[in-house]
Amino acid sequence: MDLSLEHWKLMSATERQQTAKRVARQLPNGFELESVQTFELAGLANQIAQFRFERARFALVPGGLVSIGFDAGRWTPVQDERESWAKTVSDYGITGRIEEHVTHATTRRRQVELNPFLIEALPHEAGWQPIDLHDPTVQQILAENSVGRNIDYSRDHITTRVRWSTGGTVIAQRARNVTHADLIAELAATRAGFRYPTPDEWEYACGGGAWTLFRWGDHVPCDRYPTDVNPAGGFEPDWDHHRQPNAFGLQIATDPYKFELTHTPGITRGGDGGTASCGGMGFFMGWLALATAYFEDHTCKHDPAETIAHGHTLARRVFPLT
Repeated sequence: MDLSLEHWKLMSATERQQTAKRVARQLPNGFELESVQTFELAGLANQIAQFRFERARFALVPGGLVSIGFDAGRWTPVQDERESWAKTVSDYGITGRIEEHVTHATTRRRQVELNPFLIEALPHEAGWQPIDLHDPTVQQILAENSVGRNIDYSRDHITTRVRWSTGGTVIAQRARNVTHADLIAELAATRAGFRYPTPDEWEYACGGGAWTLFRWGDHVPCDRYPTDVNPAGGFEPDWDHHRQPNAFGLQIATDPYKFELTHTPGITRGGDGGTASCGGMGFFMGWLALATAYFEDHTCKHDPAETIAHGHTLARRVFPLT
């Protein structure tokens, strides 16, 4: 069946529903069609088929010949973005125009041929394994901290975390010393047909079809970092475009401190690990790490043999369709 984006958009609502049902019948056991619903962000809307697999929701992303990357030549910064950049230049003694930096920090506009795929709507933190609540370290954490407080505890280079769910359930996990390459191999070994998205698939899925610098548009509020929540200094606490699902129904690139694994060992997308925000490099720089086409070698390329950064590394599964 034709699952290209061009054909998918030309279908009627009834045709999309029927196509989604045919896809569901061809998927492995465990997948179920949940709905076909409209997702919209910044005026860009798509009807997206959503599937369930165990506890995870997957979105069907149509393929075909698609455009990804960013055409920096069509982007014009607004005044507060220029002012934020001027402060970055002053504080860090760097040179160059903001337009030049955006060009350097993003991939170029290009066309790629992609097969359709299912992709998890929400990522999960990679490299953690569940442990028993009777574990001595977990018991120590619970005894020394108040109920409901989330704790990360490190000792002898081993990190244990305790998290409280909204229903009051305690979840305990321990960090695993695994590499990006390890996680790719482990996912392939499950024989469920899953893998991580390729860098191009991730970029296409993140943009949701948008041509703009960010999936919600070309500009950001330069009086805060993306992680600022309900700031008290006269900000707009309801500006949360980066936390909303995109036009493919995905919550993606929401936090610059976290980046996502791809199918290519050592390549991550979707953040800079907090380099700009934590380093106080300026508000625009903090937001730039969430740009759809953001890719800088010093933050997005890693040694695939090094242990992943726990707490900063996300993963989402892809099930390819042919």
